[in-house]
Amino acid sequence: MVTPMLRELAGPFPPFFWFEEPGFPYERGVRHLIDAWDRACHQAIQSGSVEELHAARDDYQAVLTGHLKVLDGYSVLANRFSGEYLHPELVNRLPRLRDQLQKHYDSLFPRWQVLQDLEAILLERVSLSNDQLKELAAKNPPPQAWFDEADDTLATVL
Repeated sequence: MVTPMLRELAGPFPPFFWFEEPGFPYERGVRHLIDAWDRACHQAIQSGSVEELHAARDDYQAVLTGHLKVLDGYSVLANRFSGEYLHPELVNRLPRLRDQLQKHYDSLFPRWQVLQDLEAILLERVSLSNDQLKELAAKNPPPQAWFDEADDTLATVL
């Protein structure tokens, strides 16, 4: 069954891959899949609807796998008929687009199996890296008053 979350993640269906302009289904489709994931993650974090996103896991994995296979198929056809292909610049972009989508897929699967895996993935999206934390600490040192405090509460507890 197509849920609203799956519709958001997958985009319009069926995906019409016959096109009139170079790169129509590929660049827009890859960009949509990745941007939709970003929006869905943001929404899940903001609204606490992580369970709804997790419920779409298997379907979303199938959508990504299907798009990767379509890109693979078009690459095969474009290379087989390279002299006759209408948009040779697209042939050069297909590997980059496929790599982008594969990188997105690899960032989720097989790691995302259960709800806790998704929660960890979402937590990483909103957490600062150690380098970012060090940079912030360097730009914003603690106030001198913290160092000047005479009362050492930890020492009095021990």
